[in-house]
Amino acid sequence: MTGKDILQMQLTGSFNLLQERIDAVSDEEWAARAIPEGSLLGFTLWHTARILDWGVHCAIQGIPEVADRPEWRRLLGSEAAYGAGIPAELAERVAHSVSREDVRGYLGAVRLSSLAWLKDVSDADLDRVPDLYEHQQANPRYVDPKVWAEVSSLAGLPAWHILARPCIMHIRLHMGEINLTLQAVRSRATA
Repeated sequence: MTGKDILQMQLTGSFNLLQERIDAVSDEEWAARAIPEGSLLGFTLWHTARILDWGVHCAIQGIPEVADRPEWRRLLGSEAAYGAGIPAELAERVAHSVSREDVRGYLGAVRLSSLAWLKDVSDADLDRVPDLYEHQQANPRYVDPKVWAEVSSLAGLPAWHILARPCIMHIRLHMGEINLTLQAVRSRATA
């Protein structure tokens, strides 16, 4: 087994974990939260799908994201970026205006593109350090100081590291958040 094999397994796991959570959340739970300042489930699920798209396509490759395609522009990617560093009101709007079915379909498209790229990419490409700040120029929201501050620590790191952090570890952290939020929401509903 190679490092690339491990990255493929872990990235596939990120997609599987997210798909399981999207399938588990009802339309009513989509706009629920566990605590007053917490994110709505729909926003967190949208954000994790956006992070996968942003990480693989924009951050690493410097190419247009799946969210830039005409069929996915309704996901508010150009306005809400990938969800990091945005105002709470905008995160709320995302959860109320982007449906579970939209995120499910979008995630499928991101999965196909991302896993096809990783299958064909070389070890040398994974060791390459992308010009992260230059790649962020694709969307003016990405270079907003609050948004950039959330990802600037990735600048100067190789592509495999960007996969390992936002596209793998960050996703798993949010899966725990989603699990706890769902448990709390469902406990309140049965109480």
